[in-house]
Amino acid sequence: MHQQSAFPDAGSPWLDEVRAQRQAWEARRHETRETYDALRRLHNPRGAAQQDAWNEDVRRQRAERLERIERDREIFRDLGPNLFPYPLPGNLPLPFSLSEPGSAAHADTGEPMFAPPGWDNLWYFRGY
Repeated sequence: MHQQSAFPDAGSPWLDEVRAQRQAWEARRHETRETYDALRRLHNPRGAAQQDAWNEDVRRQRAERLERIERDREIFRDLGPNLFPYPLPGNLPLPFSLSEPGSAAHADTGEPMFAPPGWDNLWYFRGY
């Protein structure tokens, strides 16, 4: 006995028919939209020009926003391991150590890699 799969075959005539109907619907929609735009431009050229200017402004703003997002991503990616390449305001000391956890500084002192100011509960960091 042949068991049918949960998904139809890619070459199924039913699926081909659905695709053809969808493409025909999209072609009719595109043609109707083009006709509407042509009539609107014919009957109201000033309004059409204003709409085109508005669409161009929206496209320009979107492109600028995407460019700004990409620029911020690059800046973030370029931060790398030097998270604080500049001194903190007021020359405050960093609240944590920037040295590696396996470095000699941590091996000698036995201090945790990160300890908030005033935190003296060291057994928590040692895993007891």
